[in-house]
Amino acid sequence: MSLGSEGFFDNEPGELGPSDQEQQRFRRLHDELLRNQPNLRGQQQQLWTCMQAMKSLTSAVIEQLAAEEDQLDWQLISDLSALQALQQSVEVLLEKTGEISCPDWVEAHAEELVGELAPDPLSDRRLWLNQLLNESDHGGSSY
Repeated sequence: MSLGSEGFFDNEPGELGPSDQEQQRFRRLHDELLRNQPNLRGQQQQLWTCMQAMKSLTSAVIEQLAAEEDQLDWQLISDLSALQALQQSVEVLLEKTGEISCPDWVEAHAEELVGELAPDPLSDRRLWLNQLLNESDHGGSSY
């Protein structure tokens, strides 16, 4: 999805697929985010922080655009304001998820699952699985 906002928003979400490079970047970031906060509470806090940063940046961009009369684009400001409204909705959702308290054993179980969802790329098991995958891609393995 290396398109600018023009072509991207004119299509249905399922019509454009991410490139291989974008998929690899997603997997790398996804795994890194899970490993950095390997429990449910940590993921909630991480998501909250990301949303706050996005809201701050969106507000700053709107203020900057509104201040520059020679580049004033009301449609763009309107679109960004709509984005802010969506961010507010996500923030309300995050507040609700933050009210849910999980027992320690659930958090521990979540941490175990992170190892399966985003295994350490340098672990012996991950290296072994990657080697098997490479062999199967090149016809070196029967499975």
